[in-house]
Amino acid sequence: MNKKNIDIRVIFFFSILLLIGIVAFIVQFFNHVDCEDVKLYIFSDHSQSEESIEFYDRTHNAKTWEWDFGDGSLLDVRRHTFHVYKKPGKYKVTLTINGDCTHTRELVIKDKYAADKFGTPQIIVPKIITAGQPTYFRSESDDARTWEWSFGENRRGIDETSANPVYTFSTPGEKTITLIINGDFSTVAKKTIYVHTRVIKKTNPLDVTSYEYEKKAEAFSLPRGSVKKDPLEDMLQYVPVAPKTKTQKDSISAVKKAPKISEDQFEILLTKVAEGSKVKDDFSEYLCDDLDIPIVKNDKELLTFSQLCAAIKGKKIKIESIRLNKDKQNNCIKGLNISYKVKKYLIWSKD
Repeated sequence: MNKKNIDIRVIFFFSILLLIGIVAFIVQFFNHVDCEDVKLYIFSDHSQSEESIEFYDRTHNAKTWEWDFGDGSLLDVRRHTFHVYKKPGKYKVTLTINGDCTHTRELVIKDKYAADKFGTPQIIVPKIITAGQPTYFRSESDDARTWEWSFGENRRGIDETSANPVYTFSTPGEKTITLIINGDFSTVAKKTIYVHTRVIKKTNPLDVTSYEYEKKAEAFSLPRGSVKKDPLEDMLQYVPVAPKTKTQKDSISAVKKAPKISEDQFEILLTKVAEGSKVKDDFSEYLCDDLDIPIVKNDKELLTFSQLCAAIKGKKIKIESIRLNKDKQNNCIKGLNISYKVKKYLIWSKD
């Protein structure tokens, strides 16, 4: 009888130990931080001294943060913070997450007062710009491969991507022109211009001295004759009336153009779909309201864009490559190729 009681206690003891081990494993699993997948973001307009630079971390399961900006300043323990470097140079930004996961990023700070002398493109514009008339722009920059122009009227971002664009301002007033060369946001060229109101001039001004007064009605009268029937009345009875066709100008104006978006920007939006902060309807303007465009996933599976959004929602993904297929006429995205991995049980694998 005593032997039986001892066996039950031993089994109960080992069951308690097993339950504690399972609970500890679950807590460790959900609080684990993958140090190789630290999501550290640094946002800066020019990366220069005396400029407020934004630092942001979105690492999964991160609970505490320690920012070391590498310039001898105090540690910052906020997840989202700002810092200003007083002097130019190279700095190592170190982020420590949960006290044991460390990630380092090198940041080059340029001299604020010498930024215009080294690498910043120069925007060349005419002295007089009038609303409603084409304006020709060009830039002077060495080794320029890509151009991103913004003319201050479109809040969605990029207006033109050519080297020497032609743009027509629709409204007068002060405009800020920005140009980014080769996707380098550290040397953004800005120029403020003023667009004048278009003045409509009279093509044939009235000259009172040469004005010829109207003649009397008798000067235009013709001798009366017999009334005759107009032959067109009989002809028009047999001429069918054709429906009015759309002109080429009407068809061009009816084409709706989608806003411009780069592949990097599209990748960020898809990542937000996986995180749950974006949905498929947020892409309607880029897809021209067609959410069923074809998607080639990982070079082997064909599905629609709606199915792709549903497949990645709530998952932890890592996008390796993405290529957009756009319509040159209306800039609509008609399809895309994407290659990405999904994290399952601490292992990255193809979805």
